[in-house]
Amino acid sequence: MSPERRSASNFRPPSRRRVHDDVAEQIRDAILDGRFQAGQKLPPERELAEQFRVNRTSVREAMKLLEGLGLVQVRQGDGATVRPLVEASFECLAPMIFHGGRVDPDALVETAEVMMPLLVEMARLAIERHQPAERETLRRLRDAIADERLDREQRFGAARDILVALADMTRNRVWQMLARRTRTLLASEPMRETRRRLRRDPGRLVPLIDTCLAAIEAGRPAEALDALRSLILVVGDTGVSADGGDAATISTQ
Repeated sequence: MSPERRSASNFRPPSRRRVHDDVAEQIRDAILDGRFQAGQKLPPERELAEQFRVNRTSVREAMKLLEGLGLVQVRQGDGATVRPLVEASFECLAPMIFHGGRVDPDALVETAEVMMPLLVEMARLAIERHQPAERETLRRLRDAIADERLDREQRFGAARDILVALADMTRNRVWQMLARRTRTLLASEPMRETRRRLRRDPGRLVPLIDTCLAAIEAGRPAEALDALRSLILVVGDTGVSADGGDAATISTQ
C-alpha cells in the first residue's frame, strides 16, 4: 500500500453496526473534501479493505452506495473512478454542506443562492391561491415555533412544515414535491449539525409569521409577501459571506 494513498485518505476502522454505511460515508467525505479528485481512481478494493480493517464485501457494498449517489463509476476489472461532483445525486447536498466535522460555507452560500428565489416564488403563489382555513395551519405551526418548552429541533421541525404548508397552498404538485424534498434535506443529520454549529434561533421566525398573517387578513398581499420573503431569508441565513469569510468560526464552534 502506497504511503501517498494512506495519507490522502486517513481512514479509520468503521464504528457503525452497518459497516458498509460507515465505509461509504468516509469515502464520500474524502471525495467532498477533494482528497480524491474527479477522474481519479480510488484505491483497489483489497487496499481499502486493509485500510478500513473490514472484509472486501463491506467495501463492495459501500461502492454500490457511492455509485448510487453518483459519486463514483464502478467498472468490473477497472475499479472505481471518482465522478465530477456536479453529476452527483441531490442527496449529496446535505453532506456537501456539513462533512468531516465542519460546515462548508461555500456550499451553504451556493445552496441559499438557488433555494431562496425559488421559495419566494412559491410563497407568492401560496398567498395568491390560499384558502382562509389554511391560515390556521400556519398559526398552529407558528405557535409550535414560539413554544420554548419544545427543544430547538422540534421548533425547527415546525418551521420546515411551514414550507410544506405553503407549497400545499399553491395547489401545484411540483411545488409540493419540491417542498417535501426540501423538508427532508433540512431535517437530515448534516443540516441538524449545521444549525447547531451556526446556533440559529427558530424564534426569529415568529414576528415575521405574525406580520404575514396580519397582512393576509387585512388584504395586503404585497406586505404579506415581503414578510414571507424575510422569513425565507432568515431560514436560509448562512451566517457567512459569499466569499466564505466566517469559515473558521463555523468549523471550530
